[in-house]
Amino acid sequence: MNKAFYTCKKCDFEWHSEDGMTCPICRKKTNYETLPEFAKGGMFGTGGNPKRLKQYYKAIGLIALVYLIYYLLGG
Repeated sequence: MNKAFYTCKKCDFEWHSEDGMTCPICRKKTNYETLPEFAKGGMFGTGGNPKRLKQYYKAIGLIALVYLIYYLLGG
């Protein structure tokens, strides 16, 4: 009897049997570990290397704050 769906025992993800016998999410996690360090920063600093991306957001926030203060003071 062929099951139509499988459920991963590690991450509880459910996938169709046509996608393969291994969990696509866990398979992607193992491929993620082989990426270079600069490619591991996720959106809004949620990836494996968030330091550089967080610095960019701080810089953009600081520039926006200075512009807002300048605008509010009538400049």
